[in-house]
Amino acid sequence: MFNELFGPSIYLLVLDFFLENPEEMFNVREIARRVKKNPGSISRVMPLLVERGLVKQVKIGKAVRAYRLNVESELVQVLIEFQRRLKGIQPS
Repeated sequence: MFNELFGPSIYLLVLDFFLENPEEMFNVREIARRVKKNPGSISRVMPLLVERGLVKQVKIGKAVRAYRLNVESELVQVLIEFQRRLKGIQPS
C-alpha cells in the first residue's frame, strides 16, 4: 500500500509487509521470500526499522534473529490506522 502510494522503496515495502502481518514474526529470509526481494537488501533495511521503533528484533537461539511489528508503538498504531483508511479510498 505505502510502496504504491509513495513510490518504490524496499524500506516501505518491508514496512507495509509488517503492517499487513502485525501479529507474526519473520526472519530475513522469510521476509525476502514474501516480498520477492534479495535477503541482503532486506538485511540492510531491518536495522533502520528497529532503530526507529517500528519493528522489534527477537533473538531465537544464539545466531537466529526474527522480527515483528512493534504494535506497542504509538507511531505504528497511527500507521496501521492510516493504512486501514487508505484501503477504503478508491484511486481516481
